[in-house]
Amino acid sequence: MVSLIRQTVPIILLLGVAGCTVTNKYEPPPEVIEQPRRITADEAVAEGEAAEAQAEAEKAIAESREDELTAAGVDPQSTAPVPAQGQAAGEAAPAAATTSTETAAAATTPAAVPLAVALQAAAPASRSERYAPSGLSTQEIREQHRNSGRPEGFGQWMDHTHDRIYTWSQGMVEATDHRFAPKDAQMLPVPAAPFRFAVMTETVNHSDGLGFDLDVDMDIALKLPNIEKRMKVFVTSSELDESPNSAGGDPQLRAGLRYEFKRDVDLDIGVRVDWPPVLFASARWTREFEMTQKWSFYPLFKLFAETEDSVGYAAAATFDRWSGRHLFRSSSYTKYRADRNRNEWSQTLIYARAHQLIVPDRYGSYIDANDIGNGWGLRLFGKDEGKFEGEDGTEYYEVGVFWRKPTKNRWLYWHFEPIVRWDKKYAWATDLGVRIGFDALFWDLARPAR
Repeated sequence: MVSLIRQTVPIILLLGVAGCTVTNKYEPPPEVIEQPRRITADEAVAEGEAAEAQAEAEKAIAESREDELTAAGVDPQSTAPVPAQGQAAGEAAPAAATTSTETAAAATTPAAVPLAVALQAAAPASRSERYAPSGLSTQEIREQHRNSGRPEGFGQWMDHTHDRIYTWSQGMVEATDHRFAPKDAQMLPVPAAPFRFAVMTETVNHSDGLGFDLDVDMDIALKLPNIEKRMKVFVTSSELDESPNSAGGDPQLRAGLRYEFKRDVDLDIGVRVDWPPVLFASARWTREFEMTQKWSFYPLFKLFAETEDSVGYAAAATFDRWSGRHLFRSSSYTKYRADRNRNEWSQTLIYARAHQLIVPDRYGSYIDANDIGNGWGLRLFGKDEGKFEGEDGTEYYEVGVFWRKPTKNRWLYWHFEPIVRWDKKYAWATDLGVRIGFDALFWDLARPAR
């Protein structure tokens, strides 16, 4: 069976490369829903001051417009000409009123009003704007949620529930930051802390019966500018070594402090929820390189230590090749732990057609193709943990065809993937299975203020 897989992989590789290099017509790249950008406390203060200055300018423009309309005999509330004394209804307004009205209208054109305000008034926010709430503070999020009104129908009820959870979490973020801040310090605005919650179920029909696994992932990083500008509090259920794991792993909740030492270098220290609690520390470097217009490179290197599982390192390299909306990806991953004294590896090959991308904050999203928000594709995956302490580790190969689709709510994404697996534990038998799951993105309010 292994030899058959090794013969099949090159053929699929050639098909993937052919699909990426040959297109009948030009297609734009997929829409990208970016993670909210990381901002410092100084940037947050600057944005807050700019917003206040903008509000003052808009208020001055509005007051000036009302004064001019009032002087011209125009009702500022309706902006409709008011008949002058002795003027019959329906007659033309005086020329002075027309001139003042045109002057007031000119004062409110996009040339005078900031472009962002003009665009916001002209059209509703796009999906990419809805999922990039870096300009909002936790207080602004709570105020918008209070003004959103009562939900009507099942879809609005789901959005309302989503917003309640998101608003509650932002309140907790702000409360945490203010609680541990110096008592005499002037409070800085607290940036929003978006997070992602995912559930994946996996069912595989093995020779000894149906196997069922559940994987629950959650990631949230809290920016606390009043405590420390370069420090974050994070909560995650991902593996410390960031190994690929679609489903079947034991959820391990971790919490700790993350310090941004240098660009693209994070130092983490914290505790894993267990009994007794497990302490851990890690240093990670990762970065995205746009090598050409079509090729991208995402490396990862991480050193980690845990009081239960010794010390080790992880390294990975992901290459993306784009042609329109066609993606070919190769992801290689390796890990070493001192207590096992052996390298473990995995390899992923993906050919996909993507209409929408969700830029991940976790490296494993590239390996599992979870950064594709709307699209379908073929995924080949192989994993070998070798032998340690006289026991065989996990070794299997699988092929899957996945579909990912957003719902009408836009923040909820469904995942469906039939798979075929060949597992060494089951004598390389051909076993069929399926993965079904969803991702919920708590990156912004789903129901804007009315």
